[in-house]
Amino acid sequence: MENQAREGKFELSVLGAVWMVVFYSFVVTFIIGMLWASFSLIIDFKITENIQVIIDLLRSTIMDIIIIVLALKKVKKISNGNFKLKYLDKFNYKLLFSAMFLIGGYYLFYESSIGRIMEKVPVPQFIEEGFEEMFLHPYDAFIFAVIKAPIFEEIFMRGIVLGGLLNRYSPKKAIIASALIFGAWHFNIPQFVDATLGGLILGMIYYKTNSLFLCIAAHMTNNTISVIMEYTEHSFNAITFFIGVIIFVGSTMLFFRYLKELNEKLEVNKLYKNQEVL
Repeated sequence: MENQAREGKFELSVLGAVWMVVFYSFVVTFIIGMLWASFSLIIDFKITENIQVIIDLLRSTIMDIIIIVLALKKVKKISNGNFKLKYLDKFNYKLLFSAMFLIGGYYLFYESSIGRIMEKVPVPQFIEEGFEEMFLHPYDAFIFAVIKAPIFEEIFMRGIVLGGLLNRYSPKKAIIASALIFGAWHFNIPQFVDATLGGLILGMIYYKTNSLFLCIAAHMTNNTISVIMEYTEHSFNAITFFIGVIIFVGSTMLFFRYLKELNEKLEVNKLYKNQEVL
């Protein structure tokens, strides 16, 4: 990864962001996976299928934690310890619910239009098999898709990667670049399209609020709906398309309205504190 810090600020070029994603997501995961496989061969226990599911989930969670810790350690070294993840810079429950409905509207809109086209695009067999195996165990699918993946992906992609890009490029370029990298990270065309568009929304939320919590909540909402749809009979049509558009547009308007109100409130509080100091 390129050392591109200026004045103790963590910066990433697009190439630096790609290298970070490749190194920490694939190289580190491969190394940890090989060590785990070697350990499993040495310690050969006979276990049930349910126990194996739990072990696989724990292994995956431990990998994610190691990747985040290593990435943050590198980032803090580059920025001379000045880098901090931003969880709740601008947050209230109005913004939370509007962000969740916004992403929910996007899901309905996407799956009722672009998603139906993407269903016809072939996906690599190993990815299909991975999803099929995961959805064989509902609790595993819920924990992995709804809890673990959003937390890890938002900390890494929005908190670290987008955070570094925003310190180097204009907000528009940084958000677009991070969204494209996020899409490519999923390693197949249908998810690339979906994750790129979703990444634009999540990137906008993070840039406007500096709140990873809002991004995580929105991401969890999207994945929750997706998991529920996977286990229930559903159909996406013109009705769900228009419902999605209405929810998306309305929630977007409310999001920016609530954000403006919060900014004004924060500005008033700042002026009040300055007057107290004087």
